Amino acid sequence: MSQSRTEILTCPRCGGQGEFTVWDSINADQDPDLKEKLLDESLFVWRCPHCGHQSYITFGTLYHDMSRQFMLFFDHKEGESDISEDNFPVDELFKGGDKHYKLRYVHGIRSLKEKIFIFEEGLSDIAVELIKYFIRNQVIKIKGTRADYFENKGLFFAERNHNEEEGLDKLVFVVTSGDRVVSKFPVSMDIYEQCLQKMWMDERFAERDTIKNVCYEWIDARMKS
Repeated sequence: MSQSRTEILTCPRCGGQGEFTVWDSINADQDPDLKEKLLDESLFVWRCPHCGHQSYITFGTLYHDMSRQFMLFFDHKEGESDISEDNFPVDELFKGGDKHYKLRYVHGIRSLKEKIFIFEEGLSDIAVELIKYFIRNQVIKIKGTRADYFENKGLFFAERNHNEEEGLDKLVFVVTSGDRVVSKFPVSMDIYEQCLQKMWMDERFAERDTIKNVCYEWIDARMKS
């Protein structure tokens, strides 16, 4: 079940105080309303009961999807690139459990949403990150873009565009700058399947009994090892 605690916050505008619910864990199956509030980010909005001023309150949480068997240990800080799996040991609670469970450490709300979208589509986040890795490198190579092109931008999986009648099945990736979508990259499922095969055949990308921070830096470190 989802777990929460109440904190007392002070309004930065009027100085009044009010209660705010911090969710330490969210069970997406049992509390779908909390999932929707997380995705639209209203879960992090506090409204002062005295003056109505709204504040965005960041907190970490454990997102658990039982039906799709994945857990996301979420930290609101973006830009973290600590990829040492030794820093994310699997708690005794998870050892000996279902080996099909995906355990991930995620930085930033956009990355959290992306992981949810990936796993809800039944995709491998490692294969998806491999595609993103190749997209980044190709954009820089083909367009002659500077290597720091993505420094202030994000590259995210957005959706799967699947239409059997039209024979369409593509993964759509977007480059973002702030809240604005700069460009889109549709990728065929054939490319995804190739990345999936590479993941299965390459020991560097094997699933292990650890909580992974699967991101660009994680893929890059393995590609260069």
